Amino acid sequence: MSYQSVVELKALRQHKPTKFSVGEKDILLIREGERVHALQAKCPHAGAPLEQGAVCGGELVCPWHKAVFGIEDGRMHEPLALADLKNYPVRIEQGKVWVDTKPMSAASLPAVERETPVCVVLGSGAAGSAALWTLRHEGFKGHLVLVEREAQAPYDRTALSKFVPSGKMAIEDVPRLLKQDVLSHVERIQANVVELNSAEQLLVFADGNSLHFDQLLIASGGTPQPLAIPGHDLPGVHLLRSLNQASSLLNDVDETHQIVIIGNSFIGMELAGALRNRDIDVTVLARHPLPFAKQFGEEIGQHFRDLHTSNGVKMIVGEPQALVGNDRVEAVALKNGKSLAASLVLFATGIKPVTGFVHDLAMQSDGSLTTDSQLQVAKNIWAAGDIASYPTQQGPQRIEHYRVAHQQGRIAALNMLGKRELYDRVPFFWTAHYGTRYEYLGHATEWDEFHLLGSLPDKRFIAFYGQQGRLVAVCSAGMYTLTAALVEHMQQPMTVAQGIALFEDYQG
Repeated sequence: MSYQSVVELKALRQHKPTKFSVGEKDILLIREGERVHALQAKCPHAGAPLEQGAVCGGELVCPWHKAVFGIEDGRMHEPLALADLKNYPVRIEQGKVWVDTKPMSAASLPAVERETPVCVVLGSGAAGSAALWTLRHEGFKGHLVLVEREAQAPYDRTALSKFVPSGKMAIEDVPRLLKQDVLSHVERIQANVVELNSAEQLLVFADGNSLHFDQLLIASGGTPQPLAIPGHDLPGVHLLRSLNQASSLLNDVDETHQIVIIGNSFIGMELAGALRNRDIDVTVLARHPLPFAKQFGEEIGQHFRDLHTSNGVKMIVGEPQALVGNDRVEAVALKNGKSLAASLVLFATGIKPVTGFVHDLAMQSDGSLTTDSQLQVAKNIWAAGDIASYPTQQGPQRIEHYRVAHQQGRIAALNMLGKRELYDRVPFFWTAHYGTRYEYLGHATEWDEFHLLGSLPDKRFIAFYGQQGRLVAVCSAGMYTLTAALVEHMQQPMTVAQGIALFEDYQG
């Protein structure tokens, strides 16, 4: 080993991640008492600077997307990252911290030893990929099978509305979710499932073939839904969920340089902002004038409307009655009798859980599967992601967040291995507009208390949402270290006053 002197121990603040250049590497040092841990300085998910993260109870939380790592060994405890941090040897001599730039050897994946049990993961989106990674890294040695209808999967769908349409990322560069070290030990079947027989533990495919499983994770995700109006299937009308749909949409955008987006959902508004980066003519048609008012409230909703209109997005309030055209779409007819010219239309009007092949399991009215607190839906069958409604104190809850799907896939996989883990995590998502990332922690359908601190115009603010004194949600921008800490603190009940006090501590 070749150790290099890095810093005086007394110069390191307790529990404050600090980045140092050691030789040609950036290494993160975290002091706990008289011990120091050395980890890689960038998050393996998207390269976030981990010195801006938060240390909470022996864990390091990524500032950007809230992946959680153990500071003792760098092991990933919670996604988004599907990788551990490199862990470097440290010694302390005569009050100085010495670090070896050669990382400790990572534990190798276990060899696959058996053809049984057969564990099937249906779908390789966020939930399915997190489950596959977890099963391999936690020691599953049986036969892993991935059933997926898309040949290109698994990949990061969040890039399709944020980075690809803006021109900041080529479609062929959309990140893969799993590395070959995991996929090389997975049998992959590209097929459409038409029936699940839960009693016989059997999946039936559209081509007539079938697959028996010993354990099954249903992570089939959602499919975007067009409005059921005349003309919804005209050429030039698009949905956005897959690589193929993104490619088709962008090819049309390059020809028309104009688009009408129906719906001011997160997908719709992210796409609107991304396309304005390329000077595309964008009109958003929606029933409510303020984007995200349901999630964030009207004051922040007005901020998003002003942000988009100041960047050239035309916002129209109304409801479509029909799409009009001969060989392709030419206009959107509104219920008020007016019409919008449209050579290209995108429906951003929500998704539907892909569960049409399920006939013998408990479902909610929206088509999602009813799970228990461990995400199990039946003997040897679990569900995760957009299709899962899980129990909370407020009743069954289904949340269409990317990180939630990752977390649920991981928890379901642990329970397939007999761990009996509860899914009780604080929901988190982020949305990106014109170079700013906005974050949302928790889940509030209503609130009786609202505190906005900081500046909306400066895009550095935090809003606290309370219900009967309890902190139920947070919306923010530009305060990523604070929210990294909050996402862990909110795992235990907090009051709004405690949330504001934490904000003041981090400001100080």
